[in-house]
Amino acid sequence: MKLSNMGLKTRKTIGKEEVYASEFLLQSGQLKRFSAGCYGFGTLLVKTKRKLEDIIRKHLDNAGCAEVQYSILQARKFWEDSGRWQKYTDSGTMFVSKGRHSDYSICATAEEMSCEFLKGHIQSYRDLGFCHYQIGTKFRDELRAQGGLLKSKEFNMMDAYSFDESREKMTESYDRIKVAYFEIFKELGFDSIKAIKSINDMGGRIASEFMFFDEEYGQDTIYCNDELGLYVNGEVFELEEEGLKELILREHKDIDKSKFVKRKATEAGHIFQNDQVYSKMMGGTFINREGKQDYYWNGCYGFGVSRMLCLLVVNSLRKYGKLIWEDNVAAFKLNIIAKSDTLDAATQIYNELVAQGLEVCLDDRDLTIGEKIKDNELYGIRRMLIVGKSFLETGKLEYEDRLTGEKKQLSKEKVLSILREIIR
Repeated sequence: MKLSNMGLKTRKTIGKEEVYASEFLLQSGQLKRFSAGCYGFGTLLVKTKRKLEDIIRKHLDNAGCAEVQYSILQARKFWEDSGRWQKYTDSGTMFVSKGRHSDYSICATAEEMSCEFLKGHIQSYRDLGFCHYQIGTKFRDELRAQGGLLKSKEFNMMDAYSFDESREKMTESYDRIKVAYFEIFKELGFDSIKAIKSINDMGGRIASEFMFFDEEYGQDTIYCNDELGLYVNGEVFELEEEGLKELILREHKDIDKSKFVKRKATEAGHIFQNDQVYSKMMGGTFINREGKQDYYWNGCYGFGVSRMLCLLVVNSLRKYGKLIWEDNVAAFKLNIIAKSDTLDAATQIYNELVAQGLEVCLDDRDLTIGEKIKDNELYGIRRMLIVGKSFLETGKLEYEDRLTGEKKQLSKEKVLSILREIIR
């Protein structure tokens, strides 16, 4: 695309958000804060978010999950069936809308909807053994919406729900999706995210949080024992129910808290074994292998999409000291930057590359080369092709890879040859 079509400008100064990564996105013009915890995304960030969503889809599909879409506006009746309406409204967590004939929740989570969606579909154990997921917007009236995209009132999320005939099958689904999460993190360039043993506050007993460790921005405190490979939410140590504590910590149930080091981290995902809690509340039954009526076993799985956008920025700033979107999530893999008197030549190159299906953009705005290069630093586009002074003098183009530091002056033919190989 041509950047003049975005209608957005970068800012010269950094703002006052608590998390520098969100400020970086705000300064780039790709993030807009409308009010506390409510944000809009610019063109480049929207494209990156879609690529992130597609990576999530790929690994969940490979794990045998199926994408669906539930209602965002949820009738009060379903939340009363689950017994959670009063809890969520009393806490102020859930946004509520008053309709003509009923009250509605504005989707904070979708356990109720996932169960209701399957009413009439699950009749016997033969119908079980699957996982549905959706990617969409959630709404929670966070008491302290701070940290930019890390903790907002309106956020993008992947939420998934598995349905099985037994505890053993539920555990198999849970373990399979846990593996898929780690595959997603690996593809996104995170090698330090750990699965943290935590308390299930969704109604079941077993849960894991996926934590990105960061002392500067981390919002949670995690107890870490690297020698044992044991990472624990501090709330687990406070459990008074010994049976639950043993279930979570297993052979380490009596371990001394002093054996752990406290580290700051941010949650990137959270998965739960909910047992039969929601099926019992919502009347989700089936005929089991013994011919008896039973309640199905359920797991639920959350992945913060908009939060991950922020963590990708944090991870890049930590690794490279600057924002560079990796090729698999980058809105564009190359930015063509031109002077006003070389714009025609740059446009011709741009058109040739676009015609070949390459993901490139053209900075055709009425700015200096220097201003465009500074903006590209904020946009995080890895590669630049500068059609500048040297092109007018020698016919050579300036190619720069911001990740490797490689800089070359090349002919148009050589540049096109290289680009076809590296940015397809």
